Amino acid sequence: MEESHKPSTADPEMVTPRLVALREALNLSKGQFADAIGIDRSSYSKIEKSNKPILPPTAERIFSLYGVDMNYIYLGRVDTLPAHLSAKITSRLTSHS
Repeated sequence: MEESHKPSTADPEMVTPRLVALREALNLSKGQFADAIGIDRSSYSKIEKSNKPILPPTAERIFSLYGVDMNYIYLGRVDTLPAHLSAKITSRLTSHS
C-alpha cells in the first residue's frame, strides 16, 4: 500500500500563512517585521514565499517580542496565542484559506 505524503505542520508551506497572519495582525510590513525579529529582509521574504524555513532562534525572538510561541508557528495551535492577537490572527487565517 502506497503512503500518501501529508505535509508536516512545520513545513515552510504550512508555517508561511501563520507568519503572514501574525505580521498582518501586528500591522507590520515585511521589512518592518524582518527588522524587528532580527533577520535580513531578503531572508524573511524567502520565508514568506515558503522557500526557506524559519529557524528556532528566530521563532524564539518572535516569542520574546510578541508572546507568540512555537506551538503556533510550527504546529498551528491558535489556543496558545496571546489574547490581544488571537482574534486578529484567526480572522486572517480563515480569510486567507
